[in-house]
Amino acid sequence: MSLQSTPFLFAVGALAVAGLITNDGHDYFSRTENVVNGPLIFGLTILLHSAYGAPGVTDRPEILTKLTDNLFVKFFILLLLAFAAVRDFEDTLFITLLFLVVTQLLRTKEERERHPTIL
Repeated sequence: MSLQSTPFLFAVGALAVAGLITNDGHDYFSRTENVVNGPLIFGLTILLHSAYGAPGVTDRPEILTKLTDNLFVKFFILLLLAFAAVRDFEDTLFITLLFLVVTQLLRTKEERERHPTIL
């Protein structure tokens, strides 16, 4: 599988860095950024991460555990967290891609086999 291939991961990582460099100053998704920057989405993102992303102050409700077992939900939450950090949607995509590539590159062969889809 290509997500197990170190050369492929390096190539995708290089594309993510190139995208960040060449995208600087372009804003294709300004309306999306306005919605996510709103207090509802941004506030919930920070609260969910703070309470449940790391060992929180309370146990995570079962429904959230089941929901976050879904690969697409995991990816969406990761995008929201990246957006909270960089505050630009285009850069969010590249930073998320780069984060996933670096995460997979740092894993051992056995860890890659346990996590073939990275998340």
